[in-house]
Amino acid sequence: MDQELKIVHLYDKQPAEISVKLEKNSKGYNWEISYRGEDADEVLAKIREVNQKLMAEYGGGQ
Repeated sequence: MDQELKIVHLYDKQPAEISVKLEKNSKGYNWEISYRGEDADEVLAKIREVNQKLMAEYGGGQ
């Protein structure tokens, strides 16, 4: 049984958008992270931050 969870973070003064697709399968969890922003360094830092949180919560991942 696959489960899908979408997490959307909204910030008052930030037009950027975070999208996380979380899937549970027989081997654990997989996820996809997308983040839109103007600054490449900011985007990569945010993706790393979200990925670390997902790994801490669900382990493994892609």
